[in-house]
Amino acid sequence: MAAPTITETALRQYVDAWLSSARRQARMLLVRGQPRWAGPAVIVVRDTPVRVVEGVSGMAALDAMRAAPDNGVVVVLTSLTERELGSAVVLDAHRQRVSELDEWSMVPGLFGVRDQIVPRHVHDLGAWVPGLLMSLRPDRGFPPAPGAVLTPDHVVRSLIVAMLGLSRPDDLDLVTFLTPLDDPGVRARLRELAPETRESLIRAASTYIGAHFGLALRAAVGSGHIAVTAIGLVVGELWASGLGAPDGPTAAARVRIEPYIGTGAPAAAAQRFGDASRRITLRLLADAHGREVLEQAEALCAELDWVAGAEASDFLPAGLRVRVASLAAAIEVSAASPGTDGAAEVERAFATVERHHAASTIAQSLPIAAMAVRLVRWLSEPRTAPANFSAAVEAYAADGAWVERALGDIWDGDHNAALARAYGALAHTVQLVRREQDRIAAGLLTGAASADGPVPGVENLLAQVVVPLTAQHNVLLVVLDGMSFATATELAPELPGRGWSEIVRSTNPWRGAAVAALPTITEYSRTSLFAGELRGGNQQTEKSRFAAVAHGIVFHKDDLRSDAGHALPPTVTDAIADPGRKLVGVVLNTIDDALATAEVDSLRWHIDQIANLSALLAAARDAGRIVILTSDHGHMVERGSELRSAPGAVARFRDPATGAVQGDEVLVSGPRVLVPGGVSVLAVSDGVRFAAKKAGYHGGAAMAEIAIPIVVIKPNGVENPVCWVDAPPQEPVWWNEPVRAESVVSVAPAKSRARKQAPAGPALFDELPATPAVPAASLAVALDERLVSSETYLDRQRHGGRHPIEDQTVRAIVSSLLAGGGRAHRDTIAVAAGVAATSLPGLLASLRRLLNVDGYPVIELDADQVTVTLDESLLREQFGLGSQR
Repeated sequence: MAAPTITETALRQYVDAWLSSARRQARMLLVRGQPRWAGPAVIVVRDTPVRVVEGVSGMAALDAMRAAPDNGVVVVLTSLTERELGSAVVLDAHRQRVSELDEWSMVPGLFGVRDQIVPRHVHDLGAWVPGLLMSLRPDRGFPPAPGAVLTPDHVVRSLIVAMLGLSRPDDLDLVTFLTPLDDPGVRARLRELAPETRESLIRAASTYIGAHFGLALRAAVGSGHIAVTAIGLVVGELWASGLGAPDGPTAAARVRIEPYIGTGAPAAAAQRFGDASRRITLRLLADAHGREVLEQAEALCAELDWVAGAEASDFLPAGLRVRVASLAAAIEVSAASPGTDGAAEVERAFATVERHHAASTIAQSLPIAAMAVRLVRWLSEPRTAPANFSAAVEAYAADGAWVERALGDIWDGDHNAALARAYGALAHTVQLVRREQDRIAAGLLTGAASADGPVPGVENLLAQVVVPLTAQHNVLLVVLDGMSFATATELAPELPGRGWSEIVRSTNPWRGAAVAALPTITEYSRTSLFAGELRGGNQQTEKSRFAAVAHGIVFHKDDLRSDAGHALPPTVTDAIADPGRKLVGVVLNTIDDALATAEVDSLRWHIDQIANLSALLAAARDAGRIVILTSDHGHMVERGSELRSAPGAVARFRDPATGAVQGDEVLVSGPRVLVPGGVSVLAVSDGVRFAAKKAGYHGGAAMAEIAIPIVVIKPNGVENPVCWVDAPPQEPVWWNEPVRAESVVSVAPAKSRARKQAPAGPALFDELPATPAVPAASLAVALDERLVSSETYLDRQRHGGRHPIEDQTVRAIVSSLLAGGGRAHRDTIAVAAGVAATSLPGLLASLRRLLNVDGYPVIELDADQVTVTLDESLLREQFGLGSQR
C-alpha cells in the first residue's frame, strides 16, 4: 500500500500527542508517509522547534538528526522500511520503528494509556473522535483513564468537559453541565463543529452520559438567543405528566418544540432536564439574575401556543400570577360573605400559591397573604356576646388583639392590584366586625370601681400581680407606655430567643390582662399603676407613690440617658443587680412617642426597636429577676378616622357638655373616670377622633386602647414562682389551624329559615340554628375514652417508664388531632396538652413511645416540622378500637 500524504494539521496533532507523552525519550520520530512536505521546514509544537525532513534515504534522515539543535526534535517523513533506513537511523528513533500516522493511534496516549490498541467499543464511537479530541485537547491534557483502561464513557465525558471548559469528567452532573451551555463562547464552539461531528457528539452524550444531556446539547445548538435553562423549564413543564398521555394542546406543543430539542424526547430525560433547569433558575433568582430566564420561558410557551401550560405551571411566573389572582378572588368573595366554605376555598387557594416554586420570589408578600388567610378564618368563626366587661377584655386578649395585629399587616397592602383590592375589602369587613365588638364591649363599660376578678384595673396591678411575685423573686417591672395587646403579640415571641420563658398562672393558661384608667391616657393610667390607686399625676407622683406603696424605685426617660459606652446608666444597672432591692420599675416611651410622628401601622415592633429594652432584659437576666412587661394603656392606629370637633376635647375623649353621646361613643362616670367631675364621653369606634390627625391615638374606649397586656417572663433556668407555670403558645386556634368545612357534622337536619343579608358586613353574633351543629371533636370523645381504657393502652402505660403521660393529656391531644382531621399545628397540640412549646418535643417523643405500637407511626411529626399527624385507622387497629365508620 502506498504511503499516505501527510498534512500539516495531522502532523501537528500527532507530534503534539507524541511530545506530551511521558514515555517519550527519543529526539527523532519516523513517520510513514510520502517524503514530500509542503509546510515550513520548522514547526513549533508545545514551544518545541520541530524540523520536518523529507526522508528519501537513510543518510538524509541521519544528517537531519545530527543537525538538529539540542532543544529540538526531528520528524522524518519516509516511505522506506526500517531495514531500508538502516539501523543507525532506527536505533535513535522513537520506539526504533517507523510509526503509522493513524489518528486513532494517538488516542490512548491522550489519556495516559500505554497500549496503543484502541478498544473496539471506543473505536465504534466513530471516525470523528480522534480529530475532535485533538482540537479540544486542554493545555494540561485530558484526565487519565481510570485504571489505565480506555472506555467510551470516559472519552465522551472528557470531550464534553473540554467543550464546556470544565475540569473533571467524574463530577459532571446536569446542573454543572447546563450552566456553561448558556455561555456564548461554548455555544459558538458547538455550532462551529461540522454537522456530522456535532450530531455524533450529541448522540454519544445521550448514550454514554444520559438522554437529558443530549436534549440540553440540542437546545444549546438550536435555540438561537434563548437560554438553555429557559428551554429546559418549558421541556420540564411539557413532560410533567411523564409517560401519561398528554392533552391535545400539550401534545401539539411537544411537536412544536422539536426544533429546539429534537424528536422523540424521552419523558424521563425531559423531566430531568426540567428539574436541573429549575435548580439553576432558583439559584439565579437568589442573585436576582433569573428573571430573564423566566421571561424567556414564558415567551417560548407563547411561541408554542401553549400559554395555558405556563399558567398551570408550579414554577413559571404565569402560574404564580394565576394562583395569586385566584387567591385574591377567593378573599374578596369570603370578605363579602364570610363562612366556612369560603374560608376553606381561601385556604386551598393560598396552599396552591405556597406550593408554587416561584413563591420565593414574592417572599415579602407571602406573610401578608398568610395574615389575610388568618383573618378569613377568623371571620368564619362563630362568636358569642360577652357576659360582662371582664369577659370582653379576656376575649380581646385571646382573640381580638391577634386580629388587630393581622389587620395591620393587610392594611399596608400589596403592590399586586388584585391582592390590594382583596385586602382592602377584607380589611374593611374585619374593621366593621371589630368596631361592632368594641361597641358591644363599651356598652358593658362603666366607671365603677373595679372589683377583684380575673381582669384587674390598672390600679390593682401592683397588689394583684407585682407585689405577690416580689415575695418569691426580685422583679423588674417594665412599663412600655402605650403598648397595646397587638404589640405584645409581636414582642413576646422574640423572648425565648433571648433566654426568657413566659409564665402564666397555673389556674389560667393565658397571658394576663388589666383595664386602663379612664380616660386611657398616661396622666391617669400610668400614675394609677405606680401609685396602686386611682389618681392623676406626673413622674414625681409615680416615683414617690411607687416607693411608698411597693417599696420600689422607678426610672423614667431622663433617668435612662447614659454616658458614651454605657447601654444603661450605672444607677439603673446597679439597682437591677442589687439582690436586696426586690422591685425596680422602668418606663419606656418609644411606643407612645411613635404615635405622634411614625407611621405606626407600617411598624412591626421588635425588642431592639424599643430604646433600652434589650439592655434592661440583659441586665435582668444576669440578675435572675422576673420581668413583667406591661403598659399603662394601649393605642389604636389611624385608619381613616373622622375628625369630630368638640371644644376642649383631647384625642379620643370629650366633655359631655360638648354634645350628645353618639352611637360610636360611650358615656362613662364613676371613680375610675379621673377627669374633673368624674364623667366623660369616650370615642369607641376607630373611625372617630376629637383632635388633629396623628399616626395613632389613645384615650378612648376601644379595646386596643383600654386593654393592658401583662407579659410575665423568667430567665431560663430560674425556678418558676409558686402557682405559675410555663405558658403554652398564646396564639388563638385560627392563627395556625386551617378551616375545614367538613369538621362540623350536623346531628340532625336543621329546619331551613330565610335570613336577610345584613346591609353592612357580616353578622357579629349569628343566631343559632334550631338543631345545633356538633363539632367533630364531640363525636370523637368516645374514641378517646375507649383508647385510654383499652388493654393494649393500659399495658403500655404500665411499662412506659417512671413518668408516664397522664391519660387526660393523651385524650386532649388525640381529641385535638381528630378534630383537625388527623392533623394539627404543634402549637395547637401544646395548648391542648397545656404545655409550653419548648416542652412539646419531649412530650411528643413520649407519646410516640406510648402509641406507636411496634414502631408503626400512629402519631408523628410531619416533614414540615410544625404539623403533628395522627393515623386514626392505625390507632383503631393497634388498640382494638373498632373500624372507622
